[in-house]
Amino acid sequence: MTAAENVCYTLINIPMDSEPPSEITLKTDLEKGDVKSKTEALKKVIIMILNGEKLPGLLMTIIRFVLPLQDHTIKKLLLVFWEIVPKTTPDGKLLQEMILVCDAYRKDLQHPNEFIRGSTLRFLCKLRRPSSWSP
Repeated sequence: MTAAENVCYTLINIPMDSEPPSEITLKTDLEKGDVKSKTEALKKVIIMILNGEKLPGLLMTIIRFVLPLQDHTIKKLLLVFWEIVPKTTPDGKLLQEMILVCDAYRKDLQHPNEFIRGSTLRFLCKLRRPSSWSP
């Protein structure tokens, strides 16, 4: 996928006086932090990816430690994260980790909370290549 095809319509304003955290710091916050620190770390990851950083080591950490959480703020941030994160390998094949994400969103489509069901469905409708998400 070329850079021209990898278009993102999400704009996030950040202060320019802050120093971006390291991948190790983010990984620690995502693994061992409470919900508030995981939320802040996920926001930083989203901002870094939007700024062009490659953070492939955090994908499985987010799947293992953040995706199972039931916090609404985390759920909203994860929808933004999955929209911007690269889902395929450079040769165009779906990443193996995305099967776990598909299963989690299948469960969210059956969630008793209508907000979670609706926001998940809206996210799935935004995908340009929805067939690539089916296992």
